[in-house]
Amino acid sequence: MVGVAYNRRVHVALPILDDSPVRPSYAQGPRSLDAVKLLRISVTDRCNLRCVYCMPLGGVPFEDQRDLLSADELIAVAAAARSVGVDHFKVTGGEPTVRGDVVDIVAGLKALQPRDLSLTTNGLLLDRLAGDLKAAGLDRLTLSCDSLQAERFDRITRGKLAPIADEKSTQSSTLLDRFHRGLEAAQRAGFKRIKMNVVVIGGVNDDEVIDFARLTYEHDWTVRFIEYMPLGDSVLTEGEPADGHGYLVDNTDVMDRIEQAMGPMTPIHRENELGVGPAKVFQLDGARGRLGFISAMSKPFCETCNRLRLTATGELRSCLFDGGEVSVLPALRPITDTEQIVRMMRQCVAMKPDVHSDRGNRQMSQLGG
Repeated sequence: MVGVAYNRRVHVALPILDDSPVRPSYAQGPRSLDAVKLLRISVTDRCNLRCVYCMPLGGVPFEDQRDLLSADELIAVAAAARSVGVDHFKVTGGEPTVRGDVVDIVAGLKALQPRDLSLTTNGLLLDRLAGDLKAAGLDRLTLSCDSLQAERFDRITRGKLAPIADEKSTQSSTLLDRFHRGLEAAQRAGFKRIKMNVVVIGGVNDDEVIDFARLTYEHDWTVRFIEYMPLGDSVLTEGEPADGHGYLVDNTDVMDRIEQAMGPMTPIHRENELGVGPAKVFQLDGARGRLGFISAMSKPFCETCNRLRLTATGELRSCLFDGGEVSVLPALRPITDTEQIVRMMRQCVAMKPDVHSDRGNRQMSQLGG
């Protein structure tokens, strides 16, 4: 892998179950639109970083901006979802803050009166956008950060290959400094209970899990450890060993390491954690914040999946890994009736798999995570 120097460690392969799980009696669906509580809305496939688990060495071609859904079109799909009880919206990308009208999109979504409206970002542009996003009605922020070490942060994000646009400061700083400035701006703007996503990659950053966990002692954040997921083509999949799981670290291992170093964790009932995501949430004794664990590879949660995804180019997608795509463009150009979009949602959710595969068929940046 050109330009990426990692100390690889071999971890036990954690294959996805081949057999379909027995669906518990309490689970709705997942092939019922009644079970969908969250619509993830990708507003762009563009990003100002080139993370090693998200993009291949040569990057990816971005969609023509004319092919992206307009703000009105994105909001029309969200309104259709809202009409059938979907009450959580997540704005994603790519990197959503690189889209010039992201604040207007947030305001339009807020007008639909969802129960929860959040946005996932790498934080690099929050120093100039956090206040406007809060004023537009954004409830929550999730920030992605995969290393607390500046040099490693650069290697994972390959940010030196993607200069940040509109950087007004003449102050010398690293990408990690910019991330911290964005995080501080978010807190000044009044965002509480911030979530921080950490993709744990074996031999790359898994030696930092204790450092990330310590953040919860001083901050009311939820630090969430996400198992590495091979999606589409990336620098990491280009270098994968034959078993395909060389970078995968089971979250059970992460939990064991944290407890051995920091003491036992107390489970938190999921209803007491903001959002409707799949994380299992815990708290260390004496900590202000919490720890979350998203284990899509070692413990797939497909049987209770409660989300649909809308790509920036107008495809509804039933699964992050396995597609099940339905284009809503026929109902949007021109925008027609809400019921047609709802029918497309029902068609899409019916395509959800029993269990996702062990390799996704499209890039993370194209799907909104």
